[in-house]
Amino acid sequence: MNRERITISFLAEDADIIEHLQQIKTERTISSYIRHLIRQDMLANPPINNLEKLAEVIASKLSNGNLNISPIQETSTQTVSLEDKLIIDNLF
Repeated sequence: MNRERITISFLAEDADIIEHLQQIKTERTISSYIRHLIRQDMLANPPINNLEKLAEVIASKLSNGNLNISPIQETSTQTVSLEDKLIIDNLF
């Protein structure tokens, strides 16, 4: 059986995660815990590899109201009038 090694790093602000992993370590190995979490993620969110399936998922979410799309806000562009430009030029 071939094993693949992957290194995972935690930052100082991840102290809560590290503490949780220390507790998990008393029950089972961290490796088995992470494999279990990855499998759960794969089953819950299978990758969508074709456009037709992607369109179905999007249409389903839109029809069920499960997709929140924030409206695009138009950016206002302000223009400086020729008179204002002349005033600014005269100041400098």
